[in-house]
Amino acid sequence: MRRFIAACLACPLLVALVACARLPQPTATATLRPTATRPPTSAPTATAAAFPSATPHVFCDGLAPSFLIIGERGRVTRTEDERWLNLRAGPGTDNEVLARLAPLETFLVLDGVECNGPYAWYQINYRGQVGWIAEGYDGQYYAEPWLTG
Repeated sequence: MRRFIAACLACPLLVALVACARLPQPTATATLRPTATRPPTSAPTATAAAFPSATPHVFCDGLAPSFLIIGERGRVTRTEDERWLNLRAGPGTDNEVLARLAPLETFLVLDGVECNGPYAWYQINYRGQVGWIAEGYDGQYYAEPWLTG
């Protein structure tokens, strides 16, 4: 009798296993579903308005590009001959020399670039004195940006 009861209890389990083995097995498939996407946006571009204090790279005819930045500090470059830089009353060598800046002296750039003769000129404030300096000549720079961080 025990065998009969055990067989009766095992039959439904056996029937279920056989039935499951014959059923089609589900397979994994990729389903593409439409999703909301953002429309493409144009990437922002840098313009002079984005950096109001930056002087664009200006080219005076036949001269190297200018690098001093209006509203920022600059300094006199150190040369082999320790040449000083003239601060003039206007943008040109025919203007009066107001002061002379030693190598590594710093100043504030106020305005520029003025192309006059073989020089690119910047208006600066040096120890309260406002005047003009030539940035360089023939690939040699007399003044450079001095960004102290």
